[in-house]
Amino acid sequence: MKDNISVAETPRTERTANGTNTTVVRSTSPATNGVKLVGEAFVPGASLLMDGNVVNGAAHVAAGIGIKMLFGPVGLLLAAADSYSKSVTDKYLWDHVGDLVNKAKENRKAKAEAASPPAD
Repeated sequence: MKDNISVAETPRTERTANGTNTTVVRSTSPATNGVKLVGEAFVPGASLLMDGNVVNGAAHVAAGIGIKMLFGPVGLLLAAADSYSKSVTDKYLWDHVGDLVNKAKENRKAKAEAASPPAD
């Protein structure tokens, strides 16, 4: 029988042998991520709060309220997406966008190098 402990597992910090580096272990089960996504629908930052990251979660709640006042529902959606992204992948939404831009630049450069004639 499959053990269901990993579904309810909360993130924790583990120390490495030298005692200086820390690793955050996050549950990546679809059920946990679904609960986080539902929480983000109500309060931006909910997924970070569920992870126990209170400071970052509270910052997303405050930023989400401020952004909603400035940009309306679209701003609230962006704050919630950023919080969910940070919770699930440990990268902010802006980091994902940056990765996509860098990958596109690399692909464009590789195509340009492949298309250029060899120099004599």
